[in-house]
Amino acid sequence: MVFIVTANSTAKAYVEYTPNLNDCMGHMAALRLKQAHLCLQKEVAKKDENIAIDYLRHYHDFFQIMVQFNKALLPAFEIQHHSTLKKIELLPDHSPYKLFYKASIHLQLAIVKGAFNEYLSAAWDFRSAFQEVNLNEKKFPNFLSHKKELGTLMALLGSFPPQYNWILQAVGLKGDFNSGLELLKNYINQSHSEPIIERQQATIIYALIQLNFGKDRHIALTFFTPFAKEYHHNLMQCYVKSYIELKTGANDLALKTLRNKPLGEQYESIPYLDFIMGDLLLHRLDQSAAIWFKKYITFSKTKYSLKEAYQKLSWLAWINLDTAKFEIYHDLMQKNTKDAGSELKLVNADLSHKIYPSVTLLQARLLFDGGYYEKALEQVKLVNPAILQSKYQRVEYYYRLGRIYQEMNNPLASIQYYKLCLEHGKNIPTYLLPNTCLQLGLIYEQLNYATLAKSYYEQVLSYSNIDFESSLKQKAKTNIWRLSN
Repeated sequence: MVFIVTANSTAKAYVEYTPNLNDCMGHMAALRLKQAHLCLQKEVAKKDENIAIDYLRHYHDFFQIMVQFNKALLPAFEIQHHSTLKKIELLPDHSPYKLFYKASIHLQLAIVKGAFNEYLSAAWDFRSAFQEVNLNEKKFPNFLSHKKELGTLMALLGSFPPQYNWILQAVGLKGDFNSGLELLKNYINQSHSEPIIERQQATIIYALIQLNFGKDRHIALTFFTPFAKEYHHNLMQCYVKSYIELKTGANDLALKTLRNKPLGEQYESIPYLDFIMGDLLLHRLDQSAAIWFKKYITFSKTKYSLKEAYQKLSWLAWINLDTAKFEIYHDLMQKNTKDAGSELKLVNADLSHKIYPSVTLLQARLLFDGGYYEKALEQVKLVNPAILQSKYQRVEYYYRLGRIYQEMNNPLASIQYYKLCLEHGKNIPTYLLPNTCLQLGLIYEQLNYATLAKSYYEQVLSYSNIDFESSLKQKAKTNIWRLSN
């Protein structure tokens, strides 16, 4: 179907999603990128000015760099980005696809840069995308396609890491988290006739924003599950579904999802799925998890989660009380750590005094992460806090009880143990304390004590030089904003 044909006889650029390009989008949506590339090459061979081809080539490479998570691909992606922009400029100004395409590929580049922590550069691309999509909204208010970009940008900018807010101010940007999410959801509800690649991206973005920045991460799982019914044949759905299930404590569901993932050379190889499988088995205290972490270490090109893989191998060794292997993997983890965080420093301080982690608390932590709350509680109840060998371990003991009771919908018990965690944690540089404040804020917000909730969110902002500082403060600021509006 031809969406736009130029009226200017001197210009030949147009947008048409041919049957071949629709097939291409189907392959991309399932992460069959090699087949998508072949479809694109057929269209390129026609040597015409269908700008949809260039747009989808950009989309193809966006998926490739994000799936491989390989920063080495970024320079080539930026070159292609500028080339694609030049092709889009050939579209006439009366085409709503001109600004939409520009906004979309600027957003794709911004997401890639943000993933690699290049926030300043990403902010400029966010700015370009925001300006273009807002102008398109003014020119073509009934054009549906750009509503996805508009909603995504508003939500993402509303959840930008707090330490980088100065960047947004410098480039003149301001987000609105809730309004952005509402726009994005409205697009999804109206997107039945939109290209498959746009529809799928909208559902993924909405789910991941809810997972990372929403007040209840379980909303992400409830929302995305109906959109992943084809995960047996769609690797993208399988990847996102298993990741969300992992992060929401639906461990057994995630194992089922990954064990039924689509196989074959036509699908992209995603080493990170091996890491996820290792995590899922680790949460069940299954020693076969080691095989998957070692597989990830061997086959991952970027080694992005190498530190975590070695750390989890050290945990598996310690569950078996294998001191030698624990120390080997702990040392390998440290060698693959650029900057030792506060937790690692605390653990190392204990180890320097021959104080090893509590096996029981470690097992409770892993079971909790898998959503096995009853089993986790059984483990913690085996621990006598009076005989724990370090202050850090005693803080962790109360923190684990607070988290478990919170997930078991027992807010009174959770509040009790969280407050004991804060009491015992004074002057100990651990993320457990600001996260305790964040969780207390969420509990009190759910109990409709808004003022008390806000006070705990504000306490999160007082902590510094701890692990996960950026994300914890980001969530706290988002929650403060929500309560203030």
